[in-house]
Amino acid sequence: MKNLLLALLVSGAALAWAQVPPPGQGKDIRTQTPAELNQTAAELERQLLAQPGSVDLHLKLGFTYTRLGKADDAQRAFENAVRLDPRKAIAHYMLGLVYEKKGLKDKAIAAWKACLESAGEQHLRDTAIKHLNNLNAR
Repeated sequence: MKNLLLALLVSGAALAWAQVPPPGQGKDIRTQTPAELNQTAAELERQLLAQPGSVDLHLKLGFTYTRLGKADDAQRAFENAVRLDPRKAIAHYMLGLVYEKKGLKDKAIAAWKACLESAGEQHLRDTAIKHLNNLNAR
């Protein structure tokens, strides 16, 4: 299951949002070292102080924390994105993955259902259905 979650995490849906260059560098988070990822997270946190209502910044921060393996911080960022835009399917998608990883089945089911309801992209809908089936929630 862990490998499935990791594979889904780096899928095209997640990667489309994950391309935030670190300060002074042109690398996206897929190619950053842990030190660069920490620098990116710090920069995004600084930017959020000035723009706390930015859904995109919360999403990018969540992806950065996910790459760092900081599930609690990623969860917080994705939950903030959902709070700001409840129809943001990718935020629900990522919360579904985080909740599953943390063993929070009921929250994972709710996140996958919200992703399914708000997703326009078929690949997000297909993934949500697969996860709901795996969680015996459909």
